Amino acid sequence: MFSIIKEELNKNGIERIGFIDIRDCEIINQRILPQWARSVVIFCIPYRSSKEIADDGFSEYARIYDYHNYSKQLYEIVISQLNSKTNCRFMGFCDHSPINEKLAAAKCDLGVIGKNSLFIDKIYGSFVFLGSLITDIECNIPAVEIKHCYNCGLCIDACPNNAIIEFGIDRYKCLSGISQKKKKTDEEKLLLKEHNIVWGCDICQNVCPYNKDAKISPIPYFQKTRVSKIDVEYINGLSDEEFNKFAFSYKGRDIVVNNINFE
Repeated sequence: MFSIIKEELNKNGIERIGFIDIRDCEIINQRILPQWARSVVIFCIPYRSSKEIADDGFSEYARIYDYHNYSKQLYEIVISQLNSKTNCRFMGFCDHSPINEKLAAAKCDLGVIGKNSLFIDKIYGSFVFLGSLITDIECNIPAVEIKHCYNCGLCIDACPNNAIIEFGIDRYKCLSGISQKKKKTDEEKLLLKEHNIVWGCDICQNVCPYNKDAKISPIPYFQKTRVSKIDVEYINGLSDEEFNKFAFSYKGRDIVVNNINFE
């Protein structure tokens, strides 16, 4: 049965796939977990479609169309096909999952957990989103022990605000989180300007050795929607419909423009 699932995901450019018993997963939202859940199909969605490191202050995930829209389209296609080929139930999640997708992916041996708390896929590095298909199929594949990166310390040294701590990220210090705040202190504004951060932050990812030779995404959705240069003129020139296709749209246009225009 899992071979059918893998085949349907492969058709849509998803190569890195694991299967795990629901009992081996960390449940983080019991309320949205289906009662019939028996196992999880966990997979990586690579989104970096260029190895160019842009200098406009936008993170790689922010210069492509919002991945939530991609995952919605993916599930509409894949679940429809699986429903026609199996008698099993499926429910798709991406980001807002009832399970800890990062730990599930690590337990499927798809990759490791980095010091910066990001999941690092063996093939595509840390520039991946994680998706999960909850299903009622029984899984007899044993989970493996979670592995961590080899602790080179480059991400810790590179982080300008010492946000990488022993057990992950201090979200109050992370420049990515600060960039998304509507109200920022003068100190925070200066910090973002000094390190050329407008929206999101890839500093720790760009120095990570796992990303040096990582493959770029083969998925057309990310290849076709990537914007190589984002500035005030580009943002202001977007229609509301186009603006809302990007991940940074959820906080509104003004906050993005203000971040660019810090004096």
